[in-house]
Amino acid sequence: MASENSSVALPPSGGKGFLHLAETLVEDRALLKWFGITRVGDVTDLDVIGVPVWFAVRPNSRGLSVSQGKGLTSRQAKLSAVMEAIEGAVAEDTQRHVCAHGSLLAMQQQSKQLVPLENLSRVNPGEIDPRRERAWVEGYSVRTASPALAPYELVGMDFRADFPWDRHVFQMSSQGLAAGFDHDRATLHALLELIEHDACFAIGAFETRQLDMRSISFSNGISEPFDRLWSQVTEAGFVPRFFNMSSSNGIPVILAALPREITAKGGPGLRIAAGAACRLDIYEAATAALLEAVQSRLTDISGARDDLSVSRYDLDHTAGSWKDAPTITVTGPSSVAQINAGRDEPLWRQVAEHLFTAGVDDIYVFSLDSGVPGISVVRVLAGGLAAAGPGWNQFSATALDSFLKR
Repeated sequence: MASENSSVALPPSGGKGFLHLAETLVEDRALLKWFGITRVGDVTDLDVIGVPVWFAVRPNSRGLSVSQGKGLTSRQAKLSAVMEAIEGAVAEDTQRHVCAHGSLLAMQQQSKQLVPLENLSRVNPGEIDPRRERAWVEGYSVRTASPALAPYELVGMDFRADFPWDRHVFQMSSQGLAAGFDHDRATLHALLELIEHDACFAIGAFETRQLDMRSISFSNGISEPFDRLWSQVTEAGFVPRFFNMSSSNGIPVILAALPREITAKGGPGLRIAAGAACRLDIYEAATAALLEAVQSRLTDISGARDDLSVSRYDLDHTAGSWKDAPTITVTGPSSVAQINAGRDEPLWRQVAEHLFTAGVDDIYVFSLDSGVPGISVVRVLAGGLAAAGPGWNQFSATALDSFLKR
C-alpha cells in the first residue's frame, strides 16, 4: 500500500532549473552525503516486469534506512528514491525544526495557537498530559494564515527509542510528508497523500481489502503514460486490477493490485502487491497507483526495507471475490472540476478550499528547512482527514459518509 511510501514531487519536465538540480542531485556524492545517503541502487531486474524501481540507503537513519522510488523511466525512479530518502533525513533533524519547548499548559498560557490535537489523526487525546514538557514546531493555518504550533511527533520522523517522544499520545508517520524542488508542488503532494490515506482508512481500520471494493477499468488511448505502463505490466504476464477508493470529496483515489495465484501448504491463494495513489486526474491516479503496486512487489522480492514482517508474505485466501466484482469503465479523462491549473492560485490551495467545503476543518502546513537551496520538504496536517493503517484514528466525515453509502 502507499502508506509505505512517501510522496515525492518530481520536477516538471519543462523546468530547466529544476531538471538541472535533479540531475546534479542524483550524481553529486557530496550532496547525497549531506543527507546521509551512502548508496543508490537499481533493483528493477529482480522482477520480470521491468518497470524501474531504485533504492537509496541512509545507514545512520533515525527511521527507515532504505527508501525506494519508482517511475516510468530509470531517471524518475532514481530521483524518486533519493528524494524519499531526503524527506526522511530532513524530517528527523530535530534541532533544525524545533522552535520552542514547554508543556501544553505553558503554551496555552502564552496564548500560542496550537493545532487542534483532539481533531487530528495519529493522536490519542485521552492520554495527553497537559503538564508534560514537549518540543514544538511552527507552521501555519491555511484558513487563518496565522502561525500554529504542533508537537514534534506529528511533524518529524525521529524514531530513536531513547529520546523523550510521547509515544503514548502521538504516532510518528510519513503520511503527509513530501519533498520536491518547489514548495507549492511538495505541499500539493503532501496534501494529496493525506486525502489518499483518508479514502483508504476503512481498509486499514478493518484490516481487509474486502471493504469498499469498487472495481474500475480504464480505456486505452486517453493517457499515454497509463497505456505505456499498462502494456509493460500486462506483457510481463500480469492482469492489474483497479478499485475506485475516492471518498465523497470527489478527489480521485485509485487502488491498484497485482494478484498472482499461488498454491501453498494452506491451499490455493493469491499473493497480492498493491498500491494506492491520489491525483487530481483519475488516469494520473491509476498510473501512480500501478507504479506503487510494482514497487510494492519489488519491495517484497528484495526484502530490503527495515520494517518488513513475516505476515507481509502471507497469502490472501479471500481476494478471489475480486474477480466477480462489477466493473465500471472510465471512458474519458476525469478530474476535479473546481480545481484549475490555469488559475493564479497554487493547486494545493485550491485543493484545500475544496476540502473545506467537504468538511475538513483546517489544514496546517509546516515547511521544513532542508539546508539546501532549491529542495523543499513539507509536512501537512489536516483536521478532519483520517490516517490509514494502525494507530489512533477516527472516521473523518468524508470517509464515514463514503463508507455508509456503500
